[in-house]
Formats: sequence, structure tokens, C-alpha cells
Amino acid sequence: MPHEDYIKEAINVAKEAEQNGGIAIGAVMVKDGKVIAKGGSTVWVDKDPSGHGESNCIREACKKLSTTDLNGCTLYGTLEPCGMCLSASAWANLSEIYFGAYREDAIGNNYEINEWSAEKASKNMRLFSGKSMKVNGGILREECADLLKGYTNWEKQ
Repeated sequence: MPHEDYIKEAINVAKEAEQNGGIAIGAVMVKDGKVIAKGGSTVWVDKDPSGHGESNCIREACKKLSTTDLNGCTLYGTLEPCGMCLSASAWANLSEIYFGAYREDAIGNNYEINEWSAEKASKNMRLFSGKSMKVNGGILREECADLLKGYTNWEKQ
């Protein structure tokens, strides 16, 4: 399946997250060509700053596979991974991440690490497997950015 199809799955997860009271951010984990886990943003619903779509997806995949080593899996998300999610991905031994919108497309540069780039940061990460991490964004960029249009005050959630 092409990367776009998995990003479309993540978009559906993001829409579900929004319907459940969260922000429209979603992720899916793929292994051997199949979606094995999904995660939507639950930060405001659960009042948990670690409840990002990617983090929730990683948790679900680890539970499903009964491991903390997700080597061989690929993470797809609607939004550029933040520093926490990129680090969690490294801890989970994920060597490939693909995403849609860059954070400045959706919410500007008003949070977290100044001038953050998951693509650049990933070049400095080495995984337990010894592999490098590959992160590529911009897949269905506009569709993913459109999910977050209208969110001006994230705290209101």
C-alpha cells in the first residue's frame, strides 16, 4: 500500500479523536503491510500531556505485540512528531516515520522546541538495532493541515 493510503487511515483516526472530544491528530502503526495499531490525540480528554496520537499508537502496538521493540514497524501520523513522540519512537526502535502536516502548517511555531524539525532531529538518532531513523513529512500535507484549522486556543480543549 502506498504511504498516502496509510496517511488516509491516520486522517480517519484523527477525525475519530476529534469526535471523541480530542484534537484531530491521528497515527497508525504498520507491520508487514497491515495496520496493527491506531492512536488519536487524547491530551485534553485525559488531561495527560503524553496522550499524543503517536504515543498512544506506540503504546497500543507494544501491547498488541507484547514487546517494546517495534523494529520492522512503520509509524504514520497526520502531524509532525514532537520531540517526545520522536524520542518515544526511537525508544521503541522504529526506523521509519511518515507524516502529513508540518507543525507550522497547522499550529504555527508557538509551542515546544523553537525551530523544531523532526526530519533533522532524526538524523542524529541511533536506534537499539543500530539502524538510523528515517523521518519524512509532507504526505497529503494540505489534507492533514486542514484537520487542525480553527484550533487557535489548544487549552480550551
